[in-house]
Amino acid sequence: MREAVIIDGVRTPFGRAGRRGVFKAITPSELMVPLIPHILKRNKLDPKDVDEFHVGSAGLVTPMSKCRQYVWEAGFGDNIWGSDVNTQCASGLHTTVESCHAVMAGSADIILAGGIETMGRTGVVSPEEAAGQPGPGLGAFAPQVSDTPYPPDWKDAELLAPWYRIKSPQIPNMLWTAENLHARYNVTRKEADEWALRSQQLAVAAQDAGQFDDEILPITIKYKDGSSETISKDQGPRRETSLEALSQLRGALKPDGVVTAGNSCPQNDGATICLVTTKEIAKERGWKPMLTYRHSATIGVDPDVMGIGPRWATEKLLKRTGMKLEDFDVIELNEAFACVVNYFINEFKLSDKMIERMNPWGGAIALGHPLGGTGPRLIMTAAHQLKANGGRWALTTLCQGLGMGYAAAWEREDYK
Repeated sequence: MREAVIIDGVRTPFGRAGRRGVFKAITPSELMVPLIPHILKRNKLDPKDVDEFHVGSAGLVTPMSKCRQYVWEAGFGDNIWGSDVNTQCASGLHTTVESCHAVMAGSADIILAGGIETMGRTGVVSPEEAAGQPGPGLGAFAPQVSDTPYPPDWKDAELLAPWYRIKSPQIPNMLWTAENLHARYNVTRKEADEWALRSQQLAVAAQDAGQFDDEILPITIKYKDGSSETISKDQGPRRETSLEALSQLRGALKPDGVVTAGNSCPQNDGATICLVTTKEIAKERGWKPMLTYRHSATIGVDPDVMGIGPRWATEKLLKRTGMKLEDFDVIELNEAFACVVNYFINEFKLSDKMIERMNPWGGAIALGHPLGGTGPRLIMTAAHQLKANGGRWALTTLCQGLGMGYAAAWEREDYK
């Protein structure tokens, strides 16, 4: 079977969602579309040679395929087949892993895979909302309402019990699932705040050292008044934070709650994209891969404690591969909430040496988590970390809404 490799990856800076975000004046297209010609040009790739384009998103999947729209808006033709994927927070990781599976199976040769989110909206923030006033809803689609009357012979059918009669109706609220995780598994507020501080400090240090420069494409916003603005860095990292400041934050759901804005990821806007192919094609075209895909595992868990997903997806991956967690030189675990990482560390009883390998350039608490766009970010950040430290193996893993986990193993080889 052919081996799948990641040739390249690029992303936008991650901005905060909504009226305080740097991307509030633009739509998802202005984020994703610039990435497509950039990654093609950087790798001297004719768009006619791209077989497929897959875009993952938790909130932007629509009846009209967005990935096809992005291709057209980028100025390319009709040859690229596409799909929009929603597997919650793992959407972008899933599109990339499934693209690896496709090229391994021989059903495609060259694929673009990515993810995107403009959280809570599909269009621009209105002037009223930008000023902090009530507005039309952050550019969201208006609900379709039918005024067609029921026919005279209409009868109500007996329907299956809806999910919220079977599971807790709170599970779509990720904050509650994090509170539940804290309570059920005795993760303390102090542990969460300490990890949040670590994330911020490491992200600021990595940003200052230019560690993210190779994976970020600056986005220039052109305004109708003739002015422009270029966004080149993630908006999230907070230089001024401290453990004292974090400890004084009120609970996000209740005053005495453990989950706060400080130990949770923010809502974000951002897009990511990876170039996937086979080792053979990479060699033919003179491409030097970033990573080789090796294995992945998915799992369903109790949705009331959604954040336990990475621990159990990783356990499943380790059993399938015969690997140990100590084999990984880098572990990129998405920080949807600090408690997700705390639980992972506690369950695996990780040593200080192993903890140092986790999110060494900070994580989503500082950098941001644009849901569908996060997976490919984890992959490319891990690839750059392995290159910087001379490591070989990387694990990327994250939790997913409604109680799921995803983990993938990647190898950096001597690509000659």
